[in-house]
Order: sequence, then C-alpha cells, then structure tokens
Amino acid sequence: MSTSTAIALIIANFLPGIFVYFYISKLANDSGAMIVTGFVDGAPVSMKYRWVMLHQTYSGYVLGAVAGGFMLALVNLRIADNVVDIDIKRLAYVAAVITGTAALAWVAYGISEFILFRSVLREAESDSVL
Repeated sequence: MSTSTAIALIIANFLPGIFVYFYISKLANDSGAMIVTGFVDGAPVSMKYRWVMLHQTYSGYVLGAVAGGFMLALVNLRIADNVVDIDIKRLAYVAAVITGTAALAWVAYGISEFILFRSVLREAESDSVL
C-alpha cells in the first residue's frame, strides 16, 4: 500500500471514528445522569423505567463505545500490516493504541459505573419503600 493511501486511510478511520466514540460516550454519560437523578427531559420517571434505562440504554451505549473503539483499533492494525513505510506503520499502531485504550477504559469505566448505578437504584428503592 502506498504511503499516501495509508495516511488517508488512517485519517479516514481515526478522525470520524473517534468523534463517533466521543458522541456515544456522551450519550452513555447523559443516560447515566438520567438514571441517577430519575428525570428524563425534566420529567420524573418511575423506578422501573430507571432500571430499564440502566440495563438497555446505558449498557447499550457502553457496549457500543467498547465495540467501536476495538473496531477502530483493529482497522488500524490491518492498515499497519499492509504498509511498507515504517513511519506510517508506527502512525497506524499509535492510532490503534489510542483507540484500543479508549475501548479498554470504557470497559473499566462502564463496569464500575454500572455497579454504582445499580447501587444507587437499590438505595432509592429502599428509601421509597420506607
């Protein structure tokens, strides 16, 4: 693969992909805030719906961010495999490390926040019973 083609592919993969990753991360954080506060667009929601949001909306966004990050990393690894120029190969590996690290960060962050949100919802349920 030529150097210019490889650079174009790295840019075409990394830049839009990282913006989509950040957007999905924002959606996950927003849904997490709605789960904790119990308000969606200013309207209060039931505890049952907050549980649904945790298991479907929040988890879906987190899994999407993780999958997207790993996909970006894998594509950059494939680009690196097909490049002859060592500097461009390094650039593709750097892009793969950045996106792979972002995906791994969401694995840890998503699991820890899921546990926290679950705890908050259980506490809110027990407070509403009293």
